[in-house]
Amino acid sequence: MVEKDKVINNINYIFRKYSGKEELENVINKLQSHILELELDVKTANIRYEKGLVSEKKAIAAKQEAEEKLKVAEVKLLTMEHELERQRTDAPEELSFTRVDLFNKQQTEEFLLSISSLKYPAESLLTVYIASGDKLDSIKDNETLADRLDSETLTLVGKIDSSTGFVLFHSPDHLVNELIVPPLPLKRSYWDTGATFDTTPLLSSLKEGLSVCVLVAHAGESFVGCSLDSEEFDSFQMIKSSVKAKHSKGGFSQRRFERLRGEDIAHHIDKVKLSLKSLLDEFEGNLDYIILAGDPQLAREITTDVPLSINQIVSSSDIHIEKHNMSDVLKQILVYRRYRF
Repeated sequence: MVEKDKVINNINYIFRKYSGKEELENVINKLQSHILELELDVKTANIRYEKGLVSEKKAIAAKQEAEEKLKVAEVKLLTMEHELERQRTDAPEELSFTRVDLFNKQQTEEFLLSISSLKYPAESLLTVYIASGDKLDSIKDNETLADRLDSETLTLVGKIDSSTGFVLFHSPDHLVNELIVPPLPLKRSYWDTGATFDTTPLLSSLKEGLSVCVLVAHAGESFVGCSLDSEEFDSFQMIKSSVKAKHSKGGFSQRRFERLRGEDIAHHIDKVKLSLKSLLDEFEGNLDYIILAGDPQLAREITTDVPLSINQIVSSSDIHIEKHNMSDVLKQILVYRRYRF
């Protein structure tokens, strides 16, 4: 559900951004703030007039000017609110995925075997592999590929944000229109048509058993672990530190508190760095990837000294660390996301 909520929130954000609604809402908020300032000017002018702090003519002029500005701002605000409401009424229904699932390796294999059993005439089934770092519009013969996909499918594919690539399975009758995002990077981009879907590369990747190092970074409690087969951790460490909770009050006490909290976090980062370095030294030359999860900013800070030869992947999985079952960390990290159009 967390991944689904993220996808929906991203889609809503993109629509607001490119439809102009977000900009209108920002302008309206500024106008409302400006109106409050003008209303304050009117009140101030009235007070000055009543107290006789300035001459009667100046007070009357100031009051009239403030009231005129207020009227202009209110008319402008009313116009823009009407335009925003019109856009909301006229806006078409947003495209979204009908379902988003998280699959483990076994579920992914069952899914791939199921769709690979489908057969269509005239080699009309389309399979698209997009490697890590590539986009659909950067693939060879993209114009021909785009002709085989309808506009809705192209729009939804464009909304996928994946650092590891994805695989699209598409039938012309839309009986099958699904996309899989793997937890580890795909290495080659290509597309092909056939009487069946090409699931072989993805099925093969399920059995590769790549070696990974996992870093789950959180202020005060982090986890590092290495696995040579992507099944169980061969070595891992939990790192805990005393980090103050966030301060909710303002003023000098908050600044001092946040400075102390920052020092606690810096100390925690140093401890995690030492643990990570120890594991990387232990498994030197045997790791294919290091996967970062948890707080991405904190994770990047911890891995500033990691050798560039080890490929880093930022995972969007919501990781829960449980002492009694560390293998679940790998299961949560190495999930396949399946999007149904």
